[in-house]
Amino acid sequence: MPIYMDFHDLPEITVEDSQKAHLRDVSVQEKHKVRYLKYWINEQEGKAYCLVEGPNKEACKATHKEANGKEACNLVEIKDGMYDLFLGDQQKIDQGLVRHFDGEVDNGYRFIMSLELMRPLTLATQKKVSKKTVDQLKLECIGIVEKYHGRDFNRLEEDTILGIFKTPEAALNCSRDIRLLILSSKGKTKSLNFKMGLCAGQPVTKNRGFFEEAMSLAEILSSISDASEITTSRFFFQIANLKEQVLQDNGFRIIETQDIAFLTSLYRFIGNNLEKETLSVDLLGPELGVSRAQLYRKIRSLTGISPNHFIRNQRLDKAMNLLKKGNSTISKIAHEVGFNNPSYFSKCFQNRFGISPSKIK
Repeated sequence: MPIYMDFHDLPEITVEDSQKAHLRDVSVQEKHKVRYLKYWINEQEGKAYCLVEGPNKEACKATHKEANGKEACNLVEIKDGMYDLFLGDQQKIDQGLVRHFDGEVDNGYRFIMSLELMRPLTLATQKKVSKKTVDQLKLECIGIVEKYHGRDFNRLEEDTILGIFKTPEAALNCSRDIRLLILSSKGKTKSLNFKMGLCAGQPVTKNRGFFEEAMSLAEILSSISDASEITTSRFFFQIANLKEQVLQDNGFRIIETQDIAFLTSLYRFIGNNLEKETLSVDLLGPELGVSRAQLYRKIRSLTGISPNHFIRNQRLDKAMNLLKKGNSTISKIAHEVGFNNPSYFSKCFQNRFGISPSKIK
């Protein structure tokens, strides 16, 4: 039977309140053929998340509506394996309430590290950093993730790793050790750069699925990092209760909360409109609610490049991912990312990556 998780925005919620609500759910669940399994409470932020097994979303919603007279802000199905990856073992269940083994209530937050290994693609250097070399380095990085009791959401076909941690300290120390490992690597891997993003995220949000927002944000932060830099959110910094100088001394950069919101909207809008040749700075400003001058300043300060350059890089990075999958022609991929002229696309691709798209395997 499918597993779902819901999200409730409940200001001033207490553990006692949540326990009573859970018992009311359990008292009527059999009528709707569902089972309320576990729940997580974040008293500080007034948020709650319930894990439910049921035949469909409608049955889960009906149970909670009858029991507590309220509907969840969001209810999403959890894909196979994703629950264990993010929220799985090492839990203590107290009448449905999830606690850590030390008895502290688990608020559901997890800490995500996105690591991108940037293998040189120019013909002059790609032989020096072979796929075997990168794969070996990935295994060493995964070993560090596991050292800090993290879970690896690894996509083998990509030079990226997503590490998932229960505590901010584990995520911080892991990212620091990986940075030191790569910087101190000798031989062939000296030609290889990396970028990292680090953030905190809740299981379900009002508009996104199971940890989707957290994973997306970690990848965005990685994307805007300079080479060999770890970029994190102000929220992660606050949760970790760190001194800012500690982060700066270890290659970290902090992005403010208002800039996180801007970046999230920016990446979402561009991602949804990438195939349109008309996508331009003129469209971005009104969509993001800023003037052309403000847009230029913000994108320049956060990414180091102009808005036009940023849009083009997003197109070309998407094209690179599509080319690596090898399921389409260069001409078709060019059109998919907003280039109507394949020859111009190839020229731009060569300028960005130092290699022709026809050479990507």
